[in-house]
Amino acid sequence: MLEIKNLSVTKSKTEILNDVSFSLKPHTITVIIGKNGSGKSTLLSCLTGESKYKGTIHYDDKNLALMSEKQRATLISLLPQSLPAVPVTVENLVAMGRTPYIDFGRRLSDKDKEQIEKAICDVEIENIRYKKLTEISGGERQKAYVAMVLSQNTRIIALDEPTTYMDMQFQKEFVSLLTSLKEKHKKTLIVVMHDLSKAAEIADYILLLNEGRVVASGKKEEVLQSGKIESTFDVKKYEILIDGQNRTIFE
Repeated sequence: MLEIKNLSVTKSKTEILNDVSFSLKPHTITVIIGKNGSGKSTLLSCLTGESKYKGTIHYDDKNLALMSEKQRATLISLLPQSLPAVPVTVENLVAMGRTPYIDFGRRLSDKDKEQIEKAICDVEIENIRYKKLTEISGGERQKAYVAMVLSQNTRIIALDEPTTYMDMQFQKEFVSLLTSLKEKHKKTLIVVMHDLSKAAEIADYILLLNEGRVVASGKKEEVLQSGKIESTFDVKKYEILIDGQNRTIFE
């Protein structure tokens, strides 16, 4: 589906990513983990064309570097780490997700409106749809941006530390939402996370970066058993039972 080969990024003579290669499997969740400065966010920005890179990124054998910004935006959507509280309503923000499908000056079609309504309902933010982003909490703003990405209706969704501003309750809801996107809506997700325990919970595949290089990559079980997460982060791994299910916890 998506194949990344020998990806390298240098900014201001500083190497950010070096020879990164991996692939995304359809209808799975790939979690990227790594210390601060390991290149996680830069990697996502390469997928959307925001960062220049050496190497190749192919989507169904099509080179992303040869696509227009609009073409890429119909294939891959990104929820960035920084979510500004711009003075627009939640509903208008969610509508911005339809931008790649709308020609300049054209009004929203019935299909656009349907996608917007569906996204608002999927994230359950009907009660704040007419409020401005400046009037709601950080967690509610996070939900609004998630709905914007959903309305974009791409096959691949990239999320950069999406639970940063969420309270514990919505973090639990968000895990269910990711599972629903993968299983019910057949989305492919690539998620940057700093919470190692949460990453171990939701991932199908894990990509571990350190200083811009791939330390481990593969199925979750393989990476968790490799010992490389413990050595990279200097943490210990525990297997515990939570709500009748085995969980991997890092401390």
